[in-house]
Amino acid sequence: MEARFETARRLNLRGMIAGSIIMDYHKVAHEISPEDYVREVVAGVRFDNNLSKQLKKGFRVKNLIPDYCYDPRSLNWAVAIIWENPDYVPARKIVGHVLPHRRMTEMQPTRRMIARP
Repeated sequence: MEARFETARRLNLRGMIAGSIIMDYHKVAHEISPEDYVREVVAGVRFDNNLSKQLKKGFRVKNLIPDYCYDPRSLNWAVAIIWENPDYVPARKIVGHVLPHRRMTEMQPTRRMIARP
């Protein structure tokens, strides 16, 4: 994770978005909703072996994601987490080349793109 943070800083990226399963939710799912569980983890009332560690690294929770993946521990729940680069400078140019944005309707077909009978 530290390498990802360093790459974001070096490239002057605004941050990153990821998915984080709520790994220990299955232990209390019979008594609490996923929304309340995440709220309590964020508040520090509960510890989740995955999400709590992400929060400690500086991520914040954006929203819940149902059916994120098959995982009995989380009952398939996850949260979208966001890390904002504290060193991000909006005016600085990104290192490297950026391809121009083109909509698909603006692209001209090449020979390879044209189907042959």
